[in-house]
Amino acid sequence: METSIPTSLSYLQDSYSFESFAVVLQLIELDEGICEIVLDTTIFYPQGGGQPSDFGRVVVNDVWFNVKKVRFDNGLVYHIGTFENGLFNEGDKVQLQVDKSNRIENCKNHTAGHLVDVAMINCGYDFKPTKGYHFKDSPYVEYDGVIPAEERENAKNTLEKEANRLIGLGAEISSFIVEDPSLLSEHCNFVPDYIPEGKPIRVVKVAGVGCPCGGTHIKKLSELSSFNITKIKLKGGKTRINYRAN
Repeated sequence: METSIPTSLSYLQDSYSFESFAVVLQLIELDEGICEIVLDTTIFYPQGGGQPSDFGRVVVNDVWFNVKKVRFDNGLVYHIGTFENGLFNEGDKVQLQVDKSNRIENCKNHTAGHLVDVAMINCGYDFKPTKGYHFKDSPYVEYDGVIPAEERENAKNTLEKEANRLIGLGAEISSFIVEDPSLLSEHCNFVPDYIPEGKPIRVVKVAGVGCPCGGTHIKKLSELSSFNITKIKLKGGKTRINYRAN
Protein backbone atom coordinates (compact mmCIF):
# COMPACT_ATOMS: atom_id res chain seq x y z
CA MET A 1 0.00 0.00 0.00
CA GLU A 2 1.43 3.37 -1.00
CA THR A 3 1.52 6.16 1.55
CA SER A 4 1.58 9.93 1.23
CA ILE A 5 2.07 10.50 4.96
CA PRO A 6 5.50 12.12 5.39
CA THR A 7 8.00 10.40 7.64
CA SER A 8 8.62 12.26 10.89
CA LEU A 9 12.37 12.94 11.06
CA SER A 10 13.07 12.12 14.71
CA TYR A 11 16.85 12.24 14.20
CA LEU A 12 16.56 16.02 13.92
CA GLN A 13 15.60 16.20 17.58
CA ASP A 14 18.38 14.11 19.10
CA SER A 15 21.51 12.85 17.33
CA TYR A 16 22.18 10.53 20.29
CA SER A 17 18.92 8.62 20.03
CA PHE A 18 20.01 5.12 19.00
CA GLU A 19 16.82 3.17 19.73
CA SER A 20 13.15 4.02 19.25
CA PHE A 21 9.85 2.61 18.00
CA ALA A 22 7.89 3.22 14.80
CA VAL A 23 5.03 1.82 12.73
CA VAL A 24 5.53 0.23 9.30
CA LEU A 25 3.60 2.19 6.66
CA GLN A 26 4.88 0.49 3.51
CA LEU A 27 7.00 -2.47 2.48
CA ILE A 28 8.43 -2.60 -1.04
CA GLU A 29 10.09 -5.78 -2.31
CA LEU A 30 12.81 -5.05 -4.85
CA ASP A 31 15.13 -7.39 -6.75
CA GLU A 32 17.48 -10.01 -5.30
CA GLY A 33 15.99 -10.01 -1.82
CA ILE A 34 16.43 -6.26 -1.28
CA CYS A 35 13.48 -4.44 0.29
CA GLU A 36 12.55 -0.91 1.24
CA ILE A 37 10.44 -0.06 4.25
CA VAL A 38 8.76 3.25 5.06
CA LEU A 39 7.99 4.11 8.68
CA ASP A 40 5.82 6.77 10.28
CA THR A 41 8.89 8.13 12.08
CA THR A 42 12.61 7.36 12.00
CA ILE A 43 15.85 7.94 13.86
CA PHE A 44 17.83 6.68 10.83
CA TYR A 45 19.60 9.48 8.98
CA PRO A 46 19.11 9.34 5.16
CA GLN A 47 22.20 10.12 3.09
CA GLY A 48 22.38 13.78 2.11
CA GLY A 49 24.00 17.09 2.91
CA GLY A 50 27.42 15.51 2.43
CA GLN A 51 26.79 12.94 5.18
CA PRO A 52 26.41 9.18 4.68
CA SER A 53 23.30 7.40 5.90
CA ASP A 54 23.02 5.43 9.11
CA PHE A 55 22.76 1.68 9.19
CA GLY A 56 21.51 -0.77 11.79
CA ARG A 57 18.43 -2.97 12.36
CA VAL A 58 14.66 -2.79 12.58
CA VAL A 59 13.16 -5.58 14.69
CA VAL A 60 9.81 -7.07 15.66
CA ASN A 61 9.67 -10.38 17.58
CA ASP A 62 12.12 -12.74 15.84
CA VAL A 63 11.99 -10.93 12.48
CA TRP A 64 14.62 -8.31 11.76
CA PHE A 65 15.51 -6.06 8.88
CA ASN A 66 19.17 -5.18 8.29
CA VAL A 67 19.27 -1.50 7.26
CA LYS A 68 22.16 -1.02 4.84
CA LYS A 69 21.27 2.39 3.40
CA VAL A 70 18.66 5.10 3.93
CA ARG A 71 17.33 7.63 1.44
CA PHE A 72 14.90 10.56 1.48
CA ASP A 73 12.48 11.20 -1.36
CA ASN A 74 9.48 13.52 -1.51
CA GLY A 75 8.87 13.58 2.23
CA LEU A 76 9.40 9.85 2.81
CA VAL A 77 12.40 8.03 4.27
CA TYR A 78 13.15 4.69 2.65
CA HIS A 79 15.14 2.16 4.70
CA ILE A 80 16.90 -0.20 2.29
CA GLY A 81 18.15 -3.65 3.26
CA THR A 82 17.37 -7.33 3.74
CA PHE A 83 15.08 -9.36 6.00
CA GLU A 84 15.89 -12.35 8.15
CA ASN A 85 13.29 -14.82 9.48
CA GLY A 86 10.35 -13.47 7.50
CA LEU A 87 8.86 -10.07 6.63
CA PHE A 88 7.08 -7.24 8.42
CA ASN A 89 3.43 -6.47 7.89
CA GLU A 90 2.13 -2.96 7.30
CA GLY A 91 0.92 -1.64 10.63
CA ASP A 92 3.52 -3.55 12.68
CA LYS A 93 5.11 -1.67 15.56
CA VAL A 94 8.85 -2.18 15.23
CA GLN A 95 11.98 -1.29 17.18
CA LEU A 96 14.66 0.79 15.46
CA GLN A 97 18.31 0.19 16.37
CA VAL A 98 20.85 2.58 14.83
CA ASP A 99 24.48 1.43 14.80
CA LYS A 100 25.89 3.63 17.57
CA SER A 101 29.59 3.68 16.69
CA ASN A 102 28.91 4.56 13.05
CA ARG A 103 26.45 7.31 14.04
CA ILE A 104 28.92 8.92 16.45
CA GLU A 105 31.68 8.78 13.84
CA ASN A 106 29.37 10.52 11.35
CA CYS A 107 28.42 13.11 14.00
CA LYS A 108 32.07 13.90 14.67
CA ASN A 109 32.94 14.20 10.98
CA HIS A 110 29.98 16.47 10.25
CA THR A 111 30.52 18.73 13.26
CA ALA A 112 34.21 18.96 12.39
CA GLY A 113 33.23 20.27 8.96
CA HIS A 114 31.29 23.07 10.65
CA LEU A 115 34.30 23.65 12.90
CA VAL A 116 36.40 24.32 9.79
CA ASP A 117 33.83 26.98 8.81
CA VAL A 118 34.21 28.65 12.21
CA ALA A 119 38.01 28.54 12.07
CA MET A 120 37.94 30.08 8.59
CA ILE A 121 35.83 32.99 9.84
CA ASN A 122 37.93 33.49 12.98
CA CYS A 123 41.15 33.46 10.95
CA GLY A 124 39.90 36.14 8.56
CA TYR A 125 38.96 34.06 5.52
CA ASP A 126 35.62 35.50 4.44
CA PHE A 127 34.93 32.65 2.00
CA LYS A 128 31.46 31.25 1.39
CA PRO A 129 31.29 27.47 1.95
CA THR A 130 29.91 25.74 -1.15
CA LYS A 131 30.25 22.01 -0.44
CA GLY A 132 30.85 19.68 2.46
CA TYR A 133 31.87 16.04 2.24
CA HIS A 134 31.70 14.39 5.65
CA PHE A 135 32.33 10.75 4.75
CA LYS A 136 35.00 9.00 6.78
CA ASP A 137 37.33 8.25 3.83
CA SER A 138 38.48 11.83 3.19
CA PRO A 139 36.25 14.58 4.61
CA TYR A 140 36.58 18.14 3.33
CA VAL A 141 34.86 21.51 2.96
CA GLU A 142 35.06 23.64 -0.20
CA TYR A 143 34.88 27.44 -0.38
CA ASP A 144 34.52 30.21 -2.91
CA GLY A 145 37.84 32.01 -2.72
CA VAL A 146 41.50 31.25 -3.21
CA ILE A 147 44.32 30.86 -0.70
CA PRO A 148 47.53 31.36 -2.72
CA ALA A 149 49.80 28.33 -2.90
CA GLU A 150 52.61 30.02 -0.98
CA GLU A 151 50.23 30.81 1.91
CA ARG A 152 48.59 27.41 2.26
CA GLU A 153 51.02 25.81 4.70
CA ASN A 154 50.73 28.76 7.05
CA ALA A 155 46.93 28.78 6.62
CA LYS A 156 46.82 25.05 7.38
CA ASN A 157 48.70 25.53 10.65
CA THR A 158 46.71 28.62 11.63
CA LEU A 159 43.32 27.00 10.96
CA GLU A 160 44.27 23.83 12.79
CA LYS A 161 45.47 25.80 15.81
CA GLU A 162 42.23 27.81 15.93
CA ALA A 163 40.05 24.72 15.57
CA ASN A 164 41.84 22.99 18.43
CA ARG A 165 41.53 26.14 20.57
CA LEU A 166 37.76 25.99 20.04
CA ILE A 167 37.72 22.28 20.91
CA GLY A 168 39.54 23.11 24.13
CA LEU A 169 36.82 25.62 25.03
CA GLY A 170 34.27 22.80 24.67
CA ALA A 171 31.43 24.91 23.29
CA GLU A 172 28.07 23.16 23.03
CA ILE A 173 26.40 22.62 19.65
CA SER A 174 22.84 23.94 19.45
CA SER A 175 20.08 23.56 16.86
CA PHE A 176 16.58 24.80 16.22
CA ILE A 177 13.90 24.73 13.53
CA VAL A 178 13.19 27.84 11.46
CA GLU A 179 9.65 28.00 10.12
CA ASP A 180 10.24 30.80 7.59
CA PRO A 181 13.21 30.39 5.17
CA SER A 182 13.45 34.18 4.86
CA LEU A 183 14.58 34.29 8.50
CA LEU A 184 17.66 32.12 7.90
CA SER A 185 19.88 35.14 7.26
CA GLU A 186 19.15 36.30 10.82
CA HIS A 187 20.62 33.12 12.28
CA CYS A 188 23.23 32.00 9.75
CA ASN A 189 26.56 33.42 8.62
CA PHE A 190 26.02 31.92 5.17
CA VAL A 191 22.79 30.79 3.54
CA PRO A 192 23.12 28.41 0.56
CA ASP A 193 21.35 29.18 -2.68
CA TYR A 194 19.30 25.99 -2.38
CA ILE A 195 17.38 24.81 0.68
CA PRO A 196 16.03 21.22 0.36
CA GLU A 197 12.27 21.03 0.10
CA GLY A 198 10.03 18.64 2.00
CA LYS A 199 12.12 18.73 5.19
CA PRO A 200 12.03 20.92 8.29
CA ILE A 201 14.56 23.75 8.03
CA ARG A 202 17.00 23.45 10.89
CA VAL A 203 19.85 25.74 11.91
CA VAL A 204 22.90 24.26 13.64
CA LYS A 205 25.23 26.54 15.60
CA VAL A 206 28.82 25.57 16.32
CA ALA A 207 30.80 28.01 18.49
CA GLY A 208 28.14 30.62 17.75
CA VAL A 209 28.28 30.28 13.96
CA GLY A 210 24.97 29.23 12.40
CA CYS A 211 24.39 27.21 9.25
CA PRO A 212 21.32 25.51 7.72
CA CYS A 213 21.92 21.81 8.32
CA GLY A 214 19.85 18.66 8.67
CA GLY A 215 22.74 16.39 9.69
CA THR A 216 23.61 14.69 12.95
CA HIS A 217 26.11 16.27 15.34
CA ILE A 218 27.97 15.74 18.58
CA LYS A 219 26.72 17.64 21.63
CA LYS A 220 29.85 19.69 22.33
CA LEU A 221 33.20 20.29 20.67
CA SER A 222 35.14 18.69 23.53
CA GLU A 223 33.87 15.30 22.30
CA LEU A 224 36.47 15.60 19.53
CA SER A 225 39.66 13.99 20.84
CA SER A 226 41.74 15.04 17.84
CA PHE A 227 41.49 17.35 14.85
CA ASN A 228 43.89 17.97 11.97
CA ILE A 229 43.85 19.92 8.72
CA THR A 230 45.45 17.41 6.36
CA LYS A 231 45.59 19.42 3.13
CA ILE A 232 44.59 22.69 1.49
CA LYS A 233 44.39 22.74 -2.29
CA LEU A 234 42.68 24.46 -5.18
CA LYS A 235 40.01 22.29 -6.82
CA GLY A 236 37.93 23.60 -9.72
CA GLY A 237 38.67 27.20 -8.76
CA LYS A 238 37.61 26.61 -5.14
CA THR A 239 39.63 26.14 -1.98
CA ARG A 240 39.27 22.62 -0.61
CA ILE A 241 40.25 21.96 2.99
CA ASN A 242 40.63 18.32 3.96
CA TYR A 243 40.49 17.40 7.64
CA ARG A 244 40.54 14.48 10.06
CA ALA A 245 38.61 14.28 13.30
CA ASN A 246 38.15 11.64 16.00
